[in-house]
Amino acid sequence: MSNLLLTIPELLQLDACHADWHSQAQPPETAITGIGTDSRSARPGDLFFAIKGDKFDGHDFIMQAVTNGAAACVVSASWYNTHGSQFPQAAFITVQDTLIAYQEFARYYRKKFSIPVLAITGSSGKTTTKELVAEVLVQKYRVLKNMKSFNNHIGVPATLFELRPEHEILVIELGTNHFGELRRLSYLVEPTACLLTNIGYAHLEHLDSVEGVLKAKMEIFASMRPGGAAFYNADDKNLHGVQFPAAKSISYAVENNANVQGHIESCDDYARYLFSVMGVKITLKLPGRHNVGNALAAAAVGSFYALTPEQIKAGLEMVEPADKRAQVMEIKGIRIINDCYNSNPGSCYAALATLGEMNLTGTGRRIAVLGDMKELGKYTFSEHEKLAAVASRYKIDMLYLFGDATAHTFQAAAAFPGLQAKHFNDKSDLQGELLDALQEHDIILIKGSRSMQMETIVEYVTTQLKGR
Repeated sequence: MSNLLLTIPELLQLDACHADWHSQAQPPETAITGIGTDSRSARPGDLFFAIKGDKFDGHDFIMQAVTNGAAACVVSASWYNTHGSQFPQAAFITVQDTLIAYQEFARYYRKKFSIPVLAITGSSGKTTTKELVAEVLVQKYRVLKNMKSFNNHIGVPATLFELRPEHEILVIELGTNHFGELRRLSYLVEPTACLLTNIGYAHLEHLDSVEGVLKAKMEIFASMRPGGAAFYNADDKNLHGVQFPAAKSISYAVENNANVQGHIESCDDYARYLFSVMGVKITLKLPGRHNVGNALAAAAVGSFYALTPEQIKAGLEMVEPADKRAQVMEIKGIRIINDCYNSNPGSCYAALATLGEMNLTGTGRRIAVLGDMKELGKYTFSEHEKLAAVASRYKIDMLYLFGDATAHTFQAAAAFPGLQAKHFNDKSDLQGELLDALQEHDIILIKGSRSMQMETIVEYVTTQLKGR
């Protein structure tokens, strides 16, 4: 990758950073080769920002960044006053707050590019939608997207620093679990268009209510450039009637009338849908009806940016399930849905619906292994209780429940004849009973919030089944 269109003197002259140079040599005028916050990946010519996070403080790894050849290290003035003399040959840039300087420099850099910037947010489906949108747009444009889920106060600036002259459009996912975060990210990104996948029960511990979630997500428009567009899911009841602060609003939907209208044609044994939109028929590799909605979002964006229906179809049919996101595998006649990346009520309902949509063969059963959904605050009891009703609606035969909060799901399951449930506080006990119960033709969904590490159950079950 080519160097950034940035130099160290530009950082020193940026008022928002309040930066000072400390070195025996003058600051280099050459372009910075790269910008990073991980000392292990620092290269000669890079600018290293020492940022203090929840687990690590970048200032503790200055020696490694210097040894790796970083052109300079951006550090706090207080750290430099105490430790700077220990590195007489190194070049330092001191600022009051390294994170703010990192963000402001990223914002400054973004302003060098006049390309379209699409920002994506929502309670669930953000990453999948980002991947679908990017794969559609790449049929015509040179696209930059954020890697994985680099959607926070550090990941978003890191993505902005990846911009190069060859890029023609940026697709960037923005996440939040507190008020004010999206406002800040919007300020950094200055999107030319915004997309809202849905509004649901996620991060309620800090956002308090669905109304609070909507308010927080609408912050994405705070710094949208004039003349921008808003894309939204018209099948989401919480987005009905919302007035978007955009020059143009474009809706997409299956159930309700929309600017971009999808029609479901059929569904295969793996819950992969065939649907039509804009006169073409599209077969997704992603399982679940909810992914039709995510694909329609990408179709709406593609159409807006002048792609043909055939180009949109080609892009959508390329996308494979991402790691731990509705990945389906089959071992010894047992299908396993690995959806362990995270969980909130909306995404869990969608996963249970996907399990219910998958066709059973022989004496197979639908089994859901669910871990706690986190950050629900005062809604923890009620939302876990509702999972039993949702599981019953989608004809799930058996629930294996892990964690404190899913005890509410277990208690509620007793009200639904035909829905068996077991609750565990010990993951190894759950794994043992689940493995003993599995039989050919069963379908298993495994899902939970990130901290529940439900992927360890996937790993155990797949390893044991392969050894049978």
